[in-house]
Amino acid sequence: MVFRLETTEVGQEIANKYLQKGLEQGLERGLVRSMTLLLKARHGDFDGVEELAAALVADDYEANLAKVVNGAALEDLRRS
Repeated sequence: MVFRLETTEVGQEIANKYLQKGLEQGLERGLVRSMTLLLKARHGDFDGVEELAAALVADDYEANLAKVVNGAALEDLRRS
C-alpha cells in the first residue's frame, strides 16, 4: 500500500501553504525585475541597481514606481 500525503487534508494544507509562498515570492521577483528595468531605462545601468530596486519595492512599490516614472533623481530614490 502506498501512502500519498497529497491526498490527505494535511497534505493539501501543506501544498497550499507552499504554493502561496511560491506565488508571493514570484510576484516579488517580478516587481523587483520591473523596477530594475525601469530604473535602468531612466538612469542607465549603475552599481547597486538591483538592490535599490528591491528596496523601493519593499518600501512602497506603487509610490516609488510613480516617483521613477515621473523622473525622480537617483539621489532622491536612494533616500526613499
